[in-house]
Amino acid sequence: MMRNDTWFLLVQHRHIGRTDVYEYEDPERAAEDYSKTEQRFLSRLGGADPAVDVLLVGAESLDVVKERYPSYFLKDTSRSAKLRQLLAALPVAPAS
Repeated sequence: MMRNDTWFLLVQHRHIGRTDVYEYEDPERAAEDYSKTEQRFLSRLGGADPAVDVLLVGAESLDVVKERYPSYFLKDTSRSAKLRQLLAALPVAPAS
């Protein structure tokens, strides 16, 4: 991460296939909101199948975040459908 990165707070609502994205220029404010968001969803985080996932990342742009964390931006709600989409997006390796 670079000092001039933008900070993105991702709140993934896994069972409805939606991710809310909040953008910050101030890393301290981003970290503060991350902590508040984790507290807000504490009962729905963790476990074998959490309903919500909260992630704070720094990157040059939202496009970079989407490239590095594609599972947060898939619209499907089932794990198998998400896995199929992620595998389909992988580049094909040349045969050796």
